[in-house]
Amino acid sequence: MSEYVRKQPVIAGLRNEYKWQESNRFDTFLQRSKELSKKVSGKLLRRNERIVNAIFKRSLALEHYQADELALALKAIRQILRLQGISTVTVIEAFAVIREISGRVLGMRHHHTQIRTSLTMLRGGIAEMSTGEGKTLAATLAAATAGLAGIPVHVVTINDYLAERDGEEMLPLYQALGLSVGIITHEKELHERREIYACNICYCSNKELTFDFLKDSLVLAHRKTTRLQQASLLTGDASWAESLLLRGLHFAIVDEADSVFIDEARTPLIISGQEKFGQREEQLLKTAMEIAAKYQKEIHFKQDEHAKIHLTSAGNQLLVDCCEPLEGLWNSSFYREPLVKQALAALHVYHRDRDYIIDDDGAIQIVDLYTGRVMPGRSWGQGLQQMIEMKEGCELTKPRETNAEISYQNFFRKYHHLCGMTGTVREVAGELLDVYRLRSETIPLLKKSQRKKGYCEVYLTEQEKWQRVAEVTRELVTKGQAVLIGTNSVASSEAISHVLTKVSIAHKILNARQDKEEADIVSMAGQSGAVMVATSMAGRGTDIKLTDETRAAGGLHVVITELQDAARIDRQLAGRSARQGDPGAVSEILSCEDQLIKKMAGPLLRKLLKVISATGLMIPHRLGYHIQQNCQKKLSRNHYKQRLQLIKVDTQRQRTLAFTGDKK
Repeated sequence: MSEYVRKQPVIAGLRNEYKWQESNRFDTFLQRSKELSKKVSGKLLRRNERIVNAIFKRSLALEHYQADELALALKAIRQILRLQGISTVTVIEAFAVIREISGRVLGMRHHHTQIRTSLTMLRGGIAEMSTGEGKTLAATLAAATAGLAGIPVHVVTINDYLAERDGEEMLPLYQALGLSVGIITHEKELHERREIYACNICYCSNKELTFDFLKDSLVLAHRKTTRLQQASLLTGDASWAESLLLRGLHFAIVDEADSVFIDEARTPLIISGQEKFGQREEQLLKTAMEIAAKYQKEIHFKQDEHAKIHLTSAGNQLLVDCCEPLEGLWNSSFYREPLVKQALAALHVYHRDRDYIIDDDGAIQIVDLYTGRVMPGRSWGQGLQQMIEMKEGCELTKPRETNAEISYQNFFRKYHHLCGMTGTVREVAGELLDVYRLRSETIPLLKKSQRKKGYCEVYLTEQEKWQRVAEVTRELVTKGQAVLIGTNSVASSEAISHVLTKVSIAHKILNARQDKEEADIVSMAGQSGAVMVATSMAGRGTDIKLTDETRAAGGLHVVITELQDAARIDRQLAGRSARQGDPGAVSEILSCEDQLIKKMAGPLLRKLLKVISATGLMIPHRLGYHIQQNCQKKLSRNHYKQRLQLIKVDTQRQRTLAFTGDKK
């Protein structure tokens, strides 16, 4: 610890420019990830053992302290941290004091796996801590230690719900330590955000934090500041920084790090302003939609594995014929082809109740495919939002123009000290090291896992799958187990809900439509015989408390009905069961009509499935699951390439702007 701090202090000026080393093969990353995880984890676990034992020894001594004596110990370690910084010696004392105060205030003392997690994060790494091991409490050791040392801390998670929940749960502990805590949610006004970011510790979602950084960047751009002044945005040292929201990017703890750094890193975040939008622009989009409605898939256009639209020769000819009587931009292939492709995407790529929903006010709300939650205030650009509104018959909103944008890769690498934790990281350890310079460490389980492997079945049609899911659910409910049925879209969750209702199985649905009732639905999901149908909303940060009756019956049984874009996301959903030594099981009941197969199956596979279906034969479950896994790996490779392309574009943009020099 002391060696790390001496060579790379937590606050040490701006991070050096990191040179992205391109890898030619995605499979190399997977192999490298496994080797890194195994090698680094063993070494760090041995190094941590001595520190953990010292913390427990000191913590046992503190248990006999009176309240005033413990307060003096807290005051002393605060002064030492401010004077000497974070080192092995100061961490042992700080962790012991925080652990004892947590036991008295929250009734929970950090166990050895939580201590190891915070040690990993103080070293600037990613801790792979299994689901249910208590990451929320584990983060308080690293966050509070940095806060006591006078370092502003951002605890970043994937949505407002988790940020608010975690911040409120840990608030009594931070207050007892004399640290101020703030929570950023979407509803907070600018003046409130400025006060919250001024706190010692700020809980926020990755999107809110990044957008606030972009807002500050726009303020700096309008001031025509120099690059040196803009660099002070990272440290918060400038006297004029009072007008900004953030006070620097110092110390970040990212919860569900693989989701933030990997899954959501394919799309840049953009702040936009309203463009001019009159009758002429509206008519242009309407015409594009009318032309796109005449197109037939596979005849006039094709959709590749990246969901991009490509016109065939017949499609190009149809476009020429349709535009012949039109005027203006329709006479130019440079403008008309992108417009029609965008309209085709609105009609065939983006689907209701999967990519977006229509709220009670009749407005389009985008659904985050990785979290299953709506993203209020977000919209698609380049006319796509308005085309989808036309498709659904909604009131048209004004298009937006880009004012500022940044990728997660670019943003999080600006932090002086970056670390994180998650339940699933070993598959992408190599990419995290190459992009973010974050090493991964696997934290051992506190208790041996009792999770059992249940059904693994694949059917030809969705109808057969849903019927089988209903049968399995009835069997499990009869035994007294709790059941969590996982889907990957709002439409799928409502489809299985319809089947369960038909056979009189009581259940609750948790998807983007019920996000406001999430806490109440989850609180009831661990009761004996309870059935919850959920999208990926239930895959991260959801702690389902089991009753004694449910434990006796076998615990929570997770039924995965559709594989997600990556195996890590499936493991997150499976991690809802058998937490901290509880009993539980996971089953997979899939079909060859799942979205993953439709999206990623090649021509040969499509023909094979068509032949099997025509002959009336059943597909072997092992073969079906092998097909699902191959499609999932193919999709993961595509997403990796997209992230690689985005970071290359970011790097090129920075190099290009470097030639402009400082702004005067």
